Amino acid sequence: MALIGSGILGPGQAEYVDLVLQSGVTYSIFVDASDPSVDFDLYVFDERGGAVAQDTTTDSDALCYVTPLWTGPFRLVVKAARGMSTYTVSVNA
Repeated sequence: MALIGSGILGPGQAEYVDLVLQSGVTYSIFVDASDPSVDFDLYVFDERGGAVAQDTTTDSDALCYVTPLWTGPFRLVVKAARGMSTYTVSVNA
């Protein structure tokens, strides 16, 4: 995988990306904001809605590493905590 999504978010808005991850593989999930003054957060949830990882720092970009215990669907939530910007989401094994 590589680029799996893109869009634009304003303050308080969120977008979701659903994907299947493989058991035992470590993935880096990266949200790249085009405006360095925004604050984008990233949350990763498993198929049961359990939080797997999150990056809620005040940086414009967000990064999480995930190594699933099972193969299955996961949901990425990209949220604009501050500001408005376009962004891309990349997932790499």
